[in-house]
Parts: sequence; structure tokens; C-alpha cells
Amino acid sequence: MRLSSHVAPRWLRPPHPVARLFRERSGATAVEFGLVALPFIALIGACLENGLVAWEQEILQQAVVEAGRQIYTGSFQTANSGTTDPATLIGRFRTALCTQPSGAARVTIFTCANVRVSITTASSYAGATTVSPVAINSSNVSDWNPKFQSYTCGGASAIMVVQAAVDVPVFFPFLGAATANLPNRRRALRAATVFKIEPYTTQSVCS
Repeated sequence: MRLSSHVAPRWLRPPHPVARLFRERSGATAVEFGLVALPFIALIGACLENGLVAWEQEILQQAVVEAGRQIYTGSFQTANSGTTDPATLIGRFRTALCTQPSGAARVTIFTCANVRVSITTASSYAGATTVSPVAINSSNVSDWNPKFQSYTCGGASAIMVVQAAVDVPVFFPFLGAATANLPNRRRALRAATVFKIEPYTTQSVCS
């Protein structure tokens, strides 16, 4: 004997979730999603941007250390013997920053040509201080410090403070690390290294 299957009438079947969503007219779900989605997307964007800033910071720090080694060994001073113009020397050191030790161009996320350089001397390690690349201007607005860029030639055993700074855009100004401190929603990344120059052959280059 065959039993016939019983199928419930359509009006007794529970509505499909998708169909139920389309028939919903209260709007509570859409409003709740809108309230939660915007902060969530902003938080995700801020987290990604903070990671990107940390990566850019590491690239800049590595560039400063590797380029600073040329001053540490005296090779930069020797190669630029006879050049006294600070702007020219800053430009050449920036070129060293933007070049890997192998001679290939350094891969960066920021614009390497926009890196600002400060090379100063100190009487001791305890007295080695950095110069802030950002300062409050006459309009009471945070901007680039006009006194940041400088070049002081270092002789043997001189203690050097080598700094670099570059601006990067800020898209999600949350969580502090990506806070803009320059006009036009930009942030200044900075890196520094301090060392004592080794004795090198050509000692007259800084005289």
C-alpha cells in the first residue's frame, strides 16, 4: 500500500528569510546596519592605515641608518670634498637615502624626493638632541619647521645626529598613529640615528 505524501498549503509554510527581508517595512534592520557599518568600516580603515604608517616608518628608519653609515665611515664627506653649499649636500644625502646599498633605487611608499634632512653635531651622546620637523607657524598652525633642514659636516670622532622626515596623507584620522599634524590632512613621519664617526683618511674635507 503506497502512502501519499502530505504537502502543507503555501499559506502554512514559513516565509523564506530573503522574502521576509524584502517584505519588511519597519526599516529597523537597515537603520541598525547603517549605524554599525560606518564606524566598523572606519575602524577597519584606521587599522589598515596604521599598519601602512608603521611600514612606511620602518622604510624611512632603515634608509636613514643605511645612508647615515656613509657619514659614519667618512665616505660621504670624502666623496663631497670641496662642496660647502648646505642645500647641495642635503640633496646629495637625500639621494643616498633614496638609494639602496646595492645601488638600486629604494622602494618606498612615500615620495622619496620629498624627504627633508637634518644633519647636526653634538658635543656628547647625552647632549645629542633631535630637531622637531614640525612647528607652530605664525598663523598658529602646525606646519613644517623651517629650521629643520640643515647640514653640518662631521670630522673623525664627531657625534652626529642624522634625521629625516617626510609627509604622507591621512585618510582615516583615528587611533592616534595616523593623526594629521600638517596641513591638508598630512602626517610627518620621522626617523633618526646617532653615532660617532670613525677615523677616515681625508680629514681636511670638513675644514
